[in-house]
Amino acid sequence: MQNTIVVELIEVAPFKALAIRTGMTPDKSGTRVAWSNLTAQVPLMDARLTDGPSAYVFIPQDQWSKQVDTLWVGLAVSEFGDVPDGIESLVVRGGLCASARVYGNEAHMWRVYDAMFAWLEESPEYELDRREGVFGMETVPLEPLNALTIPYAEIETFDFTMLYPVRKKSGL
Repeated sequence: MQNTIVVELIEVAPFKALAIRTGMTPDKSGTRVAWSNLTAQVPLMDARLTDGPSAYVFIPQDQWSKQVDTLWVGLAVSEFGDVPDGIESLVVRGGLCASARVYGNEAHMWRVYDAMFAWLEESPEYELDRREGVFGMETVPLEPLNALTIPYAEIETFDFTMLYPVRKKSGL
């Protein structure tokens, strides 16, 4: 298990994703239902998929200042092609992101969130890019274990990477 929490800046290339919108549910089942519905219509063997064994949970960055209530669960694609009903096509701008890796139990996950937001608060140069239409992302590996198929309460090891777009602080 990872004990050291490192926040670093990385460049993310723009990409497209097919995704299903969901809400925050008390039992955290919304992302699991969205994943099930997404993969029923966009199978993991779909030729448009680009990011190997990885899924995304997208968070509208402007929600971090209030309450996060809308998420999307998606897969990166080379092209949108025929978009099934109930699936949305998202264009992710990419760019500079603050990144932190989560690999540990639920308490560790919450420590990483705290460290990420403390880093963003304390950074002399960067701030969270909260403009409308900017998505933060959490990458979820599908191998060796896909957490999106396990009820949240049963997850022992949280394994994902946070990628939150940042921009230079205004006035710099």
